[in-house]
Amino acid sequence: METLIILSYIALCVIVFKVCKLPVNKWSVTTASVIGLFIVGWIFLYMAMYQPVSRMARLYSVTTPITSQVEGLVNDVYVKGNEQLKAGDPLYQIDPTPFQDEVNRIQSDLKRTQSAIDYFQAELARYQKLGSKGFSSQEKVDQVKTNLLKQKASKSEYQSQLQLAKFNLSKTLVTAPTDGYVTQVALRPGMKSRVVPFQGNLTFVHKEDKQLFAAFKQAPARYIKTGYPAEVTFNTILGHAYKAHVVQVNDIFAQGAVSASGQMTAPEQSAQQGRILVKVELDNPDLVKDMPLPSGTDAHVAVYSPKWEMFSVVRKVILRMQSWQNWLFEG
Repeated sequence: METLIILSYIALCVIVFKVCKLPVNKWSVTTASVIGLFIVGWIFLYMAMYQPVSRMARLYSVTTPITSQVEGLVNDVYVKGNEQLKAGDPLYQIDPTPFQDEVNRIQSDLKRTQSAIDYFQAELARYQKLGSKGFSSQEKVDQVKTNLLKQKASKSEYQSQLQLAKFNLSKTLVTAPTDGYVTQVALRPGMKSRVVPFQGNLTFVHKEDKQLFAAFKQAPARYIKTGYPAEVTFNTILGHAYKAHVVQVNDIFAQGAVSASGQMTAPEQSAQQGRILVKVELDNPDLVKDMPLPSGTDAHVAVYSPKWEMFSVVRKVILRMQSWQNWLFEG
């Protein structure tokens, strides 16, 4: 587009020189060149500031690393890659044998404890009856009460252990957290599932709308506001520009984030200039509903500020021309 504008200006100069019969000398040519440089530079400077474009835009989907809450060997894997799932559908099964044994053991301890409670309750009633007739001492009654309280305390502890054991047993079957699908399934029976945060056995993609984020340079980003109109071109859909609008301008980017640690932040470690993330939504998403737009697709996003709006025409032409260039350079 830059070349097209320059050639158009050169053609205009040739016409003016021919029609007006201006003398062609170093002064007239220099004057025309300086005026051309000023006009072209002015157009592109204001267009870059008030009608900015980002060539670092991409579609994103939220994914969840699926890991288990208990460790064990995987017995079965029920899912296949990219098949739609409902929330609660089984993903894979961990060997439940040791967890079932733990439940059975605690249930046996509970039965034994309950039998002891029944025994000491009967004994307490018997000694209290004997004590009322003077055939038993208060010390013996207190001893039976103490044993009864110990067994009741043991029962309460076993009940808590049983709840945890049943919970662990239920978690041997790993299920889908929401509607969505699992992609790139590499999990196989015989592998061990470990409880490691953010290092899952599967990658779960949630069934929700993809999000489009564009990274703008800091200087022109200050003219981008929520609600401004925009246009988007995708690398997988050549020659088409889709109307959109800005829905969010992030107030922070990676270079401005500080987290608690034992080390101080050195400015030299963040030498690369950060870009401001802008979230964009299509005005009519149904237009791309059946288009090949997987998450990770690259895009170009242009935002149109109301200032110097006349330059948005130039930006729109450049945006479409760059979209068609993919036929030539990436075919």
